[in-house]
Amino acid sequence: MAATATTHTRPTGITVGALILALAGVLAPTIAGRADAQTPVRGGTLRIGWIPDAKTLDPHFSVQFAERHVLYLVFNTLVGLDKSFNVIPELARSWQVAPDGKRVTFQLQRGVKFHDGTDFTAEVVKWNIDRILDPATKSPQRSQLEPAVAAVSVVDPYTVAFEMKKPFAPLLAALAERPGFIVSPAAVKKWGENFGQHPVGTGPFRFVDFVQDSRVTLERFDGYWEKGKPYFDKVVYHVVPDPTVRSTMVRTGEVDIATDVEAKDVPLLQADQNLRVSEMKPPARWTVLQWQVDKPPFNNKALREAIALGINREELKQVLLRGFGEVARGVATPGLWWQDPNLKGYGYNPELAKKKLAEAGYPNGFRYKFAVENTSQWIRQAELLQGQLQKINVTLDFELVNTADAYALIVQRKTNWTHTRWTQRADPHGLFYILFHSKGFANSTGYSNPKVNELLDRAAVIYEPERRKPLYHEAERLIVEDAPYVFLNYTAEFAVMSRKVQNWVWVPDLIPRFRDLWLEK
Repeated sequence: MAATATTHTRPTGITVGALILALAGVLAPTIAGRADAQTPVRGGTLRIGWIPDAKTLDPHFSVQFAERHVLYLVFNTLVGLDKSFNVIPELARSWQVAPDGKRVTFQLQRGVKFHDGTDFTAEVVKWNIDRILDPATKSPQRSQLEPAVAAVSVVDPYTVAFEMKKPFAPLLAALAERPGFIVSPAAVKKWGENFGQHPVGTGPFRFVDFVQDSRVTLERFDGYWEKGKPYFDKVVYHVVPDPTVRSTMVRTGEVDIATDVEAKDVPLLQADQNLRVSEMKPPARWTVLQWQVDKPPFNNKALREAIALGINREELKQVLLRGFGEVARGVATPGLWWQDPNLKGYGYNPELAKKKLAEAGYPNGFRYKFAVENTSQWIRQAELLQGQLQKINVTLDFELVNTADAYALIVQRKTNWTHTRWTQRADPHGLFYILFHSKGFANSTGYSNPKVNELLDRAAVIYEPERRKPLYHEAERLIVEDAPYVFLNYTAEFAVMSRKVQNWVWVPDLIPRFRDLWLEK
């Protein structure tokens, strides 16, 4: 797919949707039908059962998964994503890519106001990207843009151009995520380092309060630029760490909707006539084990291989996921255009695992501390893994960590052997680069393979999916073989909601777009 110099109202030049297989089953049958035919209803408060790992609501410093749930209500991104991972207009109403791929020009929406009354203009876009790119800012989003974006120039008050160091196919997908959230320069200057506790954007809801580990409250922004939206008067996120408790709160009417529902709770929820349960299909998230491969003991590849071979992923699927989801093989989940159908991954082979353990220098067994998030589902997974690995004489000693702190500890490299999970991005560069390139900002394993770096760098400057695909396939095979991560399952993902909640859809990044929902009266 070549870059194009043509303007598109719904651009197709290098949109991600043209690069991804349609996810026709994205909406569960229990959700479809009546809601689609209804006229949206205004008013009311949406109460959400929320997962507790938010640290900041400044998108340029955000790294926690749950933060993005709120960011998409308070802010707009430069471009958006639809339910099939198409890149669509948002604050940019159209764009053009130069024939050589080294300049991307965006035409912006007019008449957009921030919640503080200041105007959204091309100068604001430039200020935001400059903020991210400035090394002094220390934004974790910098590594997603700096390799390719040389500068941002203002063409006129509502036209802005990204001057590229090189063609960069992942740019649009990146601008639909954290690097593309547009914050108020005036508010950042007012609040300084505390802006993350006082966020100001152009989104459908304005910030009211953020009580750490308790709640986030938002209210309708009456000056929102998309006419007729939003539908709710208020949105309240209630921090509820335990997924079963979140689901129970939906059943009892204390909240209206919860995501991240455990598979074990699904049959009971489906039996409740007052609720709807939606499953994301195909699976769009994976769970893994990870470790620091740049220092002992896990710089020993044979040890990593032994543990990978000692895990029965089918048992994990049946016991933990109740048969939902799929056994994981690598980085790309089912349904994505870059998934390699021939990738095998590590199978279950306890005898070979024992041989690898001896090869690694541990003929009498291996014992190590394993950090476990202190929630029921993570503890159950850890206990099952503990039992499986004990059969090959590998012993896990659990160290419980607070869920809200778990990812920060990984990023700070204060935990070594642990479990984690990631959702997909709208371009393969999104996960491959940030996790497995030696310069990736989320590379917490210390993984560095020059060949993988080369393949990822080459793939990023190519716009045609069919030319990019084999590069990602080769990189993925190397990553799986090197085992900086041990892939476990492509997990089943469920949301449960009151039947009053209308217009729910999944986006494959699993970030709820609550802005388009309403409550039936």
